[in-house]
Amino acid sequence: MRSNNGSQTVVWLLCILTLTFAMVPSCVVGQDSSQQTSDNNPPRQDSSTQPEKSDATPASPLGAGWLDSYFYQIGTAGLLAGNPQGLHLGGLSIPNASATGIIDKFGGTGTAPGVQYNVAVLQTTVVYDHLIGHNDRIALQYSPSIAFANGQVFSDFSNQFSSLDLLLFTRPRWNVRFSDGFLYRYAQQSIGYPYFDANPTTSGTVQNGFLNGPTRWLSDTANLTVGYALSPRSTLGITPSYIFSESGSGTQFARGVSYGGSVNWIYRMSERQTIGLVYDGQLIRETSGSTFDTIYHTVAATTGRQLSASWSLQGSVGMTTSTDSLPKSVRAWYFYGSFGTIKQFGRASYIAVNYSRGDTLATGLISSQYADRVDVSVQNRISARLSWSIGGGYLHEVNSLSLGAWYASSHAQFLLAPRSGLLATMDYSHQGQQLGNVPTDLFTGDRDIFTFGLLWKPAQRQ
Repeated sequence: MRSNNGSQTVVWLLCILTLTFAMVPSCVVGQDSSQQTSDNNPPRQDSSTQPEKSDATPASPLGAGWLDSYFYQIGTAGLLAGNPQGLHLGGLSIPNASATGIIDKFGGTGTAPGVQYNVAVLQTTVVYDHLIGHNDRIALQYSPSIAFANGQVFSDFSNQFSSLDLLLFTRPRWNVRFSDGFLYRYAQQSIGYPYFDANPTTSGTVQNGFLNGPTRWLSDTANLTVGYALSPRSTLGITPSYIFSESGSGTQFARGVSYGGSVNWIYRMSERQTIGLVYDGQLIRETSGSTFDTIYHTVAATTGRQLSASWSLQGSVGMTTSTDSLPKSVRAWYFYGSFGTIKQFGRASYIAVNYSRGDTLATGLISSQYADRVDVSVQNRISARLSWSIGGGYLHEVNSLSLGAWYASSHAQFLLAPRSGLLATMDYSHQGQQLGNVPTDLFTGDRDIFTFGLLWKPAQRQ
């Protein structure tokens, strides 16, 4: 579908949203920033102001963070705070909303014509966050988006993203939690979340999908984690997981399913150093006309290091072996590794680099092969109101030279109304996908996306 007159719709929607936000009283945008957070989520601290801690100091016995009992905001690396932001009633809240104009141009190739979309997209997030008893917790997040042009709804830009987190059982030594993330795109248009997001306060990162194609995409990822503290310094976690993905249109669909699990042992050597071992097993079943199975086994050593109050490092190194369901299957061996680092400068500027190897079923590609992916992001807070960031990433399948995809992006935002958390945003990204003769429901070629709009996010008030 093509629209050449979407600019009128974009301007109209942005004007309406501006007037709406101007009438929202500041008294309802959220709680005072000085208010204490929930006991289940200790308040976040600025790592740039924290003193160095001695390596000789042992870790606090059975501390709250030893099993990662925190919940994260949908699609980002930020923590879901116990005190709601934005409009809220009880445990229900709306922490953000946006109106965005999008100019999306696909260059086309020898086999696919070029196309340009000019649309306006409305997006919001609804959160239900509630404590169950004294320690257990449930958080349900839902982020829908819908696109308009020429007075009509663009169904192939209307996306749904939801997540469910449950802290089922919490005791001094035990921790049981469940999480499920569901993503639906009528077409594989990866717009609405950063491709790579980092949080220097928690040293957390998230790699969202950036692959694009003309057909709809559906994926669901679920996992259950059972953690046990073997001692004040060592913990053991067991995590079974399941992934289902589907892509296609009409009656032609490709499906991918992953059954797997991991066992992770972590030993805290000091306040700033951890080491560990991890085993991960996974069966990936790819169905596209015929069914193809691949089994992976990975053993790796892991480490994490807080180099300073503003610089963290983590990684793993090991070996992976794989077998497939072909009649003359040959066991393959290859190097396994992961790496991540975040260096913070001041309060809101940082550089983050992340490398990972794993399946692609949750991020836009149905394949029985693992893929390597590396992302980098640099954010600079120019002033109290203006921030700017650039980033890029690359992905390719481990055992294939024909599939490669990359992106480069730039993002700027300006705080228009500090009391209400209203920001003006502008983004540009360039993407390239070279798929060769790999049969996928993805584009081959270059794509340019330019977005501009208004974002209401009280958590970023000055």
